[in-house]
Amino acid sequence: MAEPNVLIIGGGMAGLTAALELARFEVRSNVVESSPFAGGQAIGFSCKATSACVRCGACLAEDRLQSAVESPEIRILPSSRLLELSRSNGPFSAVVLRSPRVVDPDLCTGCGRCVDVCPEEAVRRAPSPYNRPPLAVDLDRCARFAGGDCTACVDACPESALAFDRGEERLALEPHALILASGFHVFDPREKPYGYGEMEDVITNLELERMLREKGGLVRPSDGSPPGRIAFIQCVGSRDERLGHLWCSRVCCGSAPRTARRLRFLEPELDVTVFYIDIQTFGRDFESAWNELRREFRFIRAVPADAVPTENRRVRLSYFDPETGSPDSLDVDLLVLSVGITPGRDLAGTSALLGLRRGADGFVEAGDSGNPPAGVTAPGTVLGPMGILDAVKSGKASAWRTLENLGMV
Repeated sequence: MAEPNVLIIGGGMAGLTAALELARFEVRSNVVESSPFAGGQAIGFSCKATSACVRCGACLAEDRLQSAVESPEIRILPSSRLLELSRSNGPFSAVVLRSPRVVDPDLCTGCGRCVDVCPEEAVRRAPSPYNRPPLAVDLDRCARFAGGDCTACVDACPESALAFDRGEERLALEPHALILASGFHVFDPREKPYGYGEMEDVITNLELERMLREKGGLVRPSDGSPPGRIAFIQCVGSRDERLGHLWCSRVCCGSAPRTARRLRFLEPELDVTVFYIDIQTFGRDFESAWNELRREFRFIRAVPADAVPTENRRVRLSYFDPETGSPDSLDVDLLVLSVGITPGRDLAGTSALLGLRRGADGFVEAGDSGNPPAGVTAPGTVLGPMGILDAVKSGKASAWRTLENLGMV
């Protein structure tokens, strides 16, 4: 067999971990990432440590990305997707389509001048210093790709790193194995009656993560002031029979309290309320941790009916209080929606292309039940909701199964 190489679809924690494990055995991999930046959702997470590490996994995500970027055995292909796949008697034949690369990663220094001048806010900063390139253009928002003649970002770049004359690329690859690690899609909370997209001070937990990572603290998007009272609503888009989303997203019960503790550490007077259906076991010593959290924050076992703006520019939540047995309301300065993990938008097409079966919930079936074809494995959240640490473990397991299929272990 020729020098083995593997095609990995998805540059999140599971995909990067699989690539790193393969690299230990000098197996090359091409990592196809649909977004402009590798690292998945986790690369935008903030550290939850207060006086000690709480094992949230944020630093692990950064470490995975840095190691993958620096590995000579790994080539990351951002803004790309698998277009064609076939196989006869030898390796697979794959065609990967890369979107136009407006930003040259070898020239871009990440100075941000293009970000400052873009009238459509189409130029995005990378979530990590290890992303290459450090900036990218959102083609769906860019006026130039909509048929306009704007050249503001190109004119502002001192390194001539941006250009609009680069077209799509088709890369022909012959991988000996494939790993589907394309991750998950975040539930769109606009479908819920909480004013997301209408009230500026209603955000998702992922937007809160990015705010903490980029700003180092918590502010109200509407006016930049620090909030005095915030609320989390758990299970937004998961465990919802009306949506057909009966699964638990598994990460929110641990993430929200860790985030709340981090926020309270930064602002000791912050008032925090968490609305929940029930609390799933998370972390070590769950019972003692849960009892301690209930003393620190207010937990209300109820699902708010709606959220509306008040006259003094706060957010009012209406709910049924299970303790009093009567309707009640709570006004907050900031509302955080813990949005659910759902199957990736392209998972149906990609899994069909790779010959992988999906269950009734839309995720890829795991193990033998999924009946994967020879040389194809699927780790991470394509199998269902899981946290960073579990995604890393899943990526390692997938790499080892791939090495076994290649006859290398």
